[in-house]
Amino acid sequence: MAISAEATCAIYVRISQDRTGEELGVERQERECHELAARLGLQVGRVYVDNDISATSGARRPAFEEMLMDHPRAIIAWHQDRLLRLTSDLEKVIRLEIPVHMVTAGSLDLSTPSGRAVARTVAAWSQFETEQKALRQKASNRQAAANGYWQFSLRPFGYERVNGDIVVVDTESNLVRDGYRCVLRGDSYRSIARRWNRLIERWDTPGLRPVMGGKWASSRVQRLLENSHYAGIVTYQGESVELAPGKSPQWTPLVTEETWRAFRDLKLARKTKRSWAVSPKHLLSGLLECGVCGGTLYSHAQDQTTRKGAADAGKARLPVLDAAGARIKHTTYVCVDKHCVSIRAEYVDALVGEVIALKLSDPRVVQALRTTEDSAPLEAEIADLHKRRDDLTDMIGDGLIPRERAREKLNEIAERLQSALSRMERLRSDSPITDLMLSNSIPERWSALPVLARRRAIVRLGLKLTINPADRGRRATDPSTGKVYSERAWAMRRVAWRWSE
Repeated sequence: MAISAEATCAIYVRISQDRTGEELGVERQERECHELAARLGLQVGRVYVDNDISATSGARRPAFEEMLMDHPRAIIAWHQDRLLRLTSDLEKVIRLEIPVHMVTAGSLDLSTPSGRAVARTVAAWSQFETEQKALRQKASNRQAAANGYWQFSLRPFGYERVNGDIVVVDTESNLVRDGYRCVLRGDSYRSIARRWNRLIERWDTPGLRPVMGGKWASSRVQRLLENSHYAGIVTYQGESVELAPGKSPQWTPLVTEETWRAFRDLKLARKTKRSWAVSPKHLLSGLLECGVCGGTLYSHAQDQTTRKGAADAGKARLPVLDAAGARIKHTTYVCVDKHCVSIRAEYVDALVGEVIALKLSDPRVVQALRTTEDSAPLEAEIADLHKRRDDLTDMIGDGLIPRERAREKLNEIAERLQSALSRMERLRSDSPITDLMLSNSIPERWSALPVLARRRAIVRLGLKLTINPADRGRRATDPSTGKVYSERAWAMRRVAWRWSE
């Protein structure tokens, strides 16, 4: 809404912090600004209010920006520091070339050089005062941290402030301890978040929700557990603070410092470790060994290239394009640690099929497959049931859920576990992997296995493959035929495999 033609001034009021939300500060400023406008004989066209917004934080002040766009003929503020504290904001007001009247600090005529000079001087000292105050506040906060005090505006999950003291919230603190325990045994933040949300919904415990409300997410769980204060380690702005002699944390830690250090080391290890897909999409991803450094090879999509036309373009190789002009890619297994070796996936995958067909002629291998391969999904189910039973037991012990309400769930898990164990016994006595051995065409049956995980399980059983580096120079000639090795044959010369009995 723009100021009307009859209006002669605008009122701007602002308060940095409104802890009660009642806007009492801006109401008092507005009343005194109206009184000044009446004394000056000015008509007020509009009042612009920025409540609970700091002028020194750099945050955008919507009402202030809107007032500048409306081009008022004059501005009335309670004090210059209510209107602006930074010299950059002053320059925006100066461009209006209008007078500015203050209830407690007189008037400034920004249409004259002298008025602008005075305004710039006052703004410069205001900004100096603000910066000095920030330095004093930081020093004070750091000193308080060194004395063992934990300063926070939003209460941390697991604690609350009572009569100035930081006290433990029992149910929330149990959840924090549970989070550290789960991470250290290998659980992901996402699985922990799902578990906590199920706990809230199934057991009707809304008091375990995050402080800001809503549901737990992996990012929230991670930020929660990264707070070193839970171990009694004092920090300020993310850096550890050494406590003053004779001082100790003024709150009760929820976990030991050893637990926190173990969590931190595990977090650092996860950051440096490369992330790969949880469910592999290629047969040998993660199952090949580098013949140079001993590292692991993982699948990687690369552009298919050709030398045709490369000389004219001044390049070594050019990408191959499909009919639509998109680059054609192929899958390659690459040493991810040091990039020592790489090899086309289709070549090695084909070799594995040939080796498996050869080894399945051995009855001992078939017997081992009977008891290993097809039991893998069921073994995973049994392990999951054991884990769920242990989790539920831990939650009962930590007081997260009542024993009476958990007994029914424990009985259900016990029944499912017994059923899974019975099925495991039947599988071990008669495995469908025998069909693969009895087939007239083992290679066809191998490629027709419906689940990639089954073929990977067979490979893990005993096949060890190492990829050695390629020889330098052009491909060599086969001494038996005198022909140059094909690309596939040349690549296969680099593969060393063995079957561990």
